[in-house]
Amino acid sequence: MEDVVKDALRIRLRDGRDLADLLELFNEERFVRYASARGPFGSAAELEAWLSGISCAKRYETVAALAGRTIGFAGLYVMGDGLEHTGWVLIGVREAYQARGVGTRLLQTLLGAASVVFALRRVQLTVFGDNDPAIKLYRRFGFEIEGRHREFIRRGDGFIDGYTMARMREPGVPRRTAA
Repeated sequence: MEDVVKDALRIRLRDGRDLADLLELFNEERFVRYASARGPFGSAAELEAWLSGISCAKRYETVAALAGRTIGFAGLYVMGDGLEHTGWVLIGVREAYQARGVGTRLLQTLLGAASVVFALRRVQLTVFGDNDPAIKLYRRFGFEIEGRHREFIRRGDGFIDGYTMARMREPGVPRRTAA
């Protein structure tokens, strides 16, 4: 397996120059199938409005860039109103770059921010039950399945379950960052 992160991959904060590439990512068939509860976005403006509309008290959005192209996205959304200790994760990697270390780098970055910048005790996400590579990645970082959502998403004529996964950090106890 080739590891694209060794030299050329850069993780940075998301900005306006990423929208066209992110539109391609969020509209890829695999992303829509395994990571999206909605259909493809019609335009970059529609995607930006959707991302900006994620309800949270604070946000930390990063991208993975390689050779001038944005190939991955990871967002950490810190809740408010009694949930300030909790952050939600949204992550996606272009299909051509999956299983090459990009998701690992993005998740490491988010978890670092969750701990150092936001001092979160809980980081959670929702994953489709048939997205085995993502579930494996999250487990490597200490996420555990906390709940099963039966028939969570329609897929063709059937339904796929979803899982809520979370990683807890006890005060003063460092968490593993995966190998």
